Amino acid sequence: MKRIFFSFFLLTMASLVTWQFVVAPLAGRLVDEYFDRELDQYYGSLVKGIYNMLLEDIEALPQDQWADYIKRRQPQFGYQLAIDSMDSLALKEKDRVILNRSGIVVQKDGDLYYKRIGASRQVVTMGPLPEFDPPMRVEMVFWSMVVVNFALMTLLWTMPFWLKLRRISLAAERFGKADFTTRVTISQRSALFPVARSFNDMAGKIQQLIASHKELTGAVSHELRTPISRIRFSMEMLEMAKDKEELHENILEIHKDINELETLVSELLMYARFDRETPYLERVEIPVDALIKEIARKEGKTSPYIRIQCVVPEHNKDCRIVAEPRYMSRALGNLVQNAGKYASSRVNIVFEKTDAFCMIYVDDDGPGVPQADYKRIFKAFVRLDESRSRDTGGYGMGLAIVKRIMAWHGGEVFVSKSLLGGARFTIRWPADHGT
Repeated sequence: MKRIFFSFFLLTMASLVTWQFVVAPLAGRLVDEYFDRELDQYYGSLVKGIYNMLLEDIEALPQDQWADYIKRRQPQFGYQLAIDSMDSLALKEKDRVILNRSGIVVQKDGDLYYKRIGASRQVVTMGPLPEFDPPMRVEMVFWSMVVVNFALMTLLWTMPFWLKLRRISLAAERFGKADFTTRVTISQRSALFPVARSFNDMAGKIQQLIASHKELTGAVSHELRTPISRIRFSMEMLEMAKDKEELHENILEIHKDINELETLVSELLMYARFDRETPYLERVEIPVDALIKEIARKEGKTSPYIRIQCVVPEHNKDCRIVAEPRYMSRALGNLVQNAGKYASSRVNIVFEKTDAFCMIYVDDDGPGVPQADYKRIFKAFVRLDESRSRDTGGYGMGLAIVKRIMAWHGGEVFVSKSLLGGARFTIRWPADHGT
């Protein structure tokens, strides 16, 4: 608090002193030079009436009485009056021209004036005008009031600022002590709102990352336990094998479990990478008909008993979508692969486009998804089939990856009931400039 107050206060006072003793005099001098003629006319107009009154009396007297007249009138004026010879004055040529034309010459920024007496070579001098020099105590009182005023203004500004800064500091301390739900609430009109918003964004990302890591750690230990137990059991069975055929069967089982471990590790690493970073998406135009047919061809090899049908309306046959090809293929492939695992005999891939969105539906004729699990199945490591059998396979990360990819594209994925009787998975994203 003290550091903020004194730094701002000293900066303000330094600015005030610089303005008072450096900038203001310099600016005044520049203004005077720029408006020199206008200012002289202004100052001359102020004393014009006085000169007319004096010269009217002086010109009515003989020249040898002019000096006595000035002496008699001097007590009536608060500044010096005198009669001087034009030849004794140090004047510029332009000022002498003004005097010869019976004009008023202004000197020293309006502190000294000259005017010629009729056609003579004499001038009436007025000035220099006295300057008011206030007592030192008055100046001290004035500057004391200025300092106190700016100190109060600085305090009124720094106190709310410091309180908000302190709020952010305390939130950072709590967050550092593992209170990851800590957030800062500050008005949007505050100058510190961008700092608070950045802190909240950072805290949210860190909280999500830590939760993801905990979830990943728990899932790894849970998922690895089953294949490791089967490998240990198969190793024990190897020792008790009675013939080569039984020995060979146990070795095959071990190989299957090792392959399952490799697949699990691969999926875990992929999900961790997808959850950790947002890659640069080089979006290009992709022929949607070719994309869907290629996904159907690849997944058809892994599910030969499932008929995969592509449905693209005739008016969309030549349609091109704007997306990152590799990730969009991965998302759609995961959905078709998932549908193939649970479908009885059919999977349909349907494309639809509106003015605002592009949509791809993946329908199957399997058992479907309970409505209570519509949102839950898109979380990592969530499987509706908890048997973890090798027939259905998977570790509950495929749909989570799809959700992440669609979020990168500014879209979403959701599930509903299929027209075929099973589940319908829909991916939807902004149409952008696809044609």
